[in-house]
Amino acid sequence: MTRRRMTKSVLPIIILLVVVVWLFFDHRAGAPGANNSSTTKPKAKPAATQPAKQINQQQYSINQASSLWVVVNKGRVLPASYVPASFGPHGIRSDADAALTKLLAAASKAGVGMKVASGYRSYSYQVSTYNGYVSRDGQAKADTYSARPGHSEHQTGLAADLAPIDNRCTLDQCFGQTAEGKWLATNAHNYGFIIRYQKNTQNLTGYEYEPWHVRYVGTALATQLYKSGQTLEQYFHLPIYTSYPKNSYQLK
Repeated sequence: MTRRRMTKSVLPIIILLVVVVWLFFDHRAGAPGANNSSTTKPKAKPAATQPAKQINQQQYSINQASSLWVVVNKGRVLPASYVPASFGPHGIRSDADAALTKLLAAASKAGVGMKVASGYRSYSYQVSTYNGYVSRDGQAKADTYSARPGHSEHQTGLAADLAPIDNRCTLDQCFGQTAEGKWLATNAHNYGFIIRYQKNTQNLTGYEYEPWHVRYVGTALATQLYKSGQTLEQYFHLPIYTSYPKNSYQLK
């Protein structure tokens, strides 16, 4: 065989060997653990989701009139003499008033301006209010939507009735269908308020649906109640009173 013919026959073999060697080292370079700057690094695993922080149910008393978490209902009565220590410009307790100011500002910015229709009510004021409803509708009916003196959240200074600026559906269940009412139901908890008397909870609170009635409890608890759909009574495992017992629990 001549030298020229040998070169022609060996050349394909050499080329094949070069390709095999190149493929071998290219595969090694891309293997896991190879020091190859062009290799795409695996994405870091997302951090484990942190469990929701649990609220200390003993943080505030539910039995003291001045407490942020005091629970007032048909079976739990405030002292007739109780008056909050201080008030804000909207006529409710100072801490609740500061939060309400932020809520109203946010509502206005969202194009759903609201105002306070009713804030703090003294024991004597509630006597007049309740008796007026009894005279008009009878006691049985009045008890479904108005609290007897000492049993009103308004006396705590932590509750307020809100209404649209133009007075549409003021203190009426149709408020819940207004843009203002819908915004309030969705956003109140962000400012520490709950809709105290929700739809279909009369068997738990003793009162008809009041989409305008907000109660300040602080953002942590308000958010917890908003997410769970619970009433204050359910959350704190309290007895349910849909009517007034002979002897109410006396708050301090």
